[in-house]
Amino acid sequence: MNIHQDSFLILGKGMTYQSCKEFFDNESVTYEALETCEILEIKDRQLILKNNIINLNNVDHIIISPGISKNNSIVKKLIKLNCSITTDIEILQTITKINCICITGTNGKTSTVNLISDILNSNHIKTLACGNNGVSVFKSLEDNYDFIVLEISSYQLEYIKKLKSYISVILNLSTDHLERHETLKKYFNTKLKIFDNAKYKIINNNLEYSKKDITFDVKNNSIYVNNSSIENLAFKNYNLISYKDEKYKINGRHEAYNLSACIAVLSILGLSIDEIMLGFSKRSHLSHRLERFCTYDGVTYINDSKSTNSDSTFNALESVEDNIVLIMGGDNKKISYNALKNIINNKVKLLILIGENREYINNQLSVNIDTILLETLKDATDYIFANLKSNCTVLLSPGSSSFSLYKDFEHRGNHFKTLVSNYVHGKT
Repeated sequence: MNIHQDSFLILGKGMTYQSCKEFFDNESVTYEALETCEILEIKDRQLILKNNIINLNNVDHIIISPGISKNNSIVKKLIKLNCSITTDIEILQTITKINCICITGTNGKTSTVNLISDILNSNHIKTLACGNNGVSVFKSLEDNYDFIVLEISSYQLEYIKKLKSYISVILNLSTDHLERHETLKKYFNTKLKIFDNAKYKIINNNLEYSKKDITFDVKNNSIYVNNSSIENLAFKNYNLISYKDEKYKINGRHEAYNLSACIAVLSILGLSIDEIMLGFSKRSHLSHRLERFCTYDGVTYINDSKSTNSDSTFNALESVEDNIVLIMGGDNKKISYNALKNIINNKVKLLILIGENREYINNQLSVNIDTILLETLKDATDYIFANLKSNCTVLLSPGSSSFSLYKDFEHRGNHFKTLVSNYVHGKT
């Protein structure tokens, strides 16, 4: 591939398109971009559009938005025609030899790539977190980085043919995205592509995989790497980590697992636990992940809009004290919520279900607590401010996406914070 001589077609106009467009424009790369819906038919290696025809013989590489499934009829035809399909990550790796640390998993990807980057930068190792976290991979070309930490989703891995990775990590796996991957086995096999051509392979010890090179785990209030506990490091109720004489607040089991994965990665790079924990103490906190953004009239409000499956909601509930008002629901996503039943019965005082899948979640959970079904997040907020007494915690942890109502989880989380703020400041 020679980006200055080859021509490209970008299919889909999402985040990957924006990243490639900016880079291609700056580098004077020849490209066209369109949505799949603009293609009326494919005939004799020609894309027939309403007002144009694109000859595929004149297109060297096609970049397909990760949001477009391989089962899309247009994509199927392009694959059948043996078109060269590539990704922004593979284009980057033809340009630079920079060492890549690649992270995937159902939950915790963005938090982990940012944590690794924060700790490395705190130790004067110049690092950029990029990829599926919303930062263009081409931004890594703007400076002399020692490492880039790539967040890679299963949707991206579907289209990647050759990934060059110094360290690859699979954080976890839970029942999500099965509307695309069909089965958990196929989903896992897609995730395993991150290990192709990786020098070091790190995997959650709880995942069933026969070729475990390096593992991480959290058990018995300790972090384990390759089944050996990290000395002098311990957890208390997943809300506090102690290391030697220092204590660090954390938000639940998931953050403990993220740290354990980071220790496995950073140990390979030669950092000591002292250096890792110093960087951990200076870490940045991402919005929409157990974000305590308001306390008003004795009620604490937490925005966990990043939660898009039952595992992430479980982690959120583990991280919050009892007396919870839980808001769940969103798109009609057929995933299992059975694992939440006991923890909801034990910790939640009121369950508010919203969105397209509110009936589905309600039928799956069948919990023994007060449950209210409403349509929207505004309906839920209106109800809370009209009826709620003090000394409780309102937790938005939807366990579902909400693309039918919101652009993304940030849009949903910001809307929730605005709704609460409007009530607090008397703007309703």
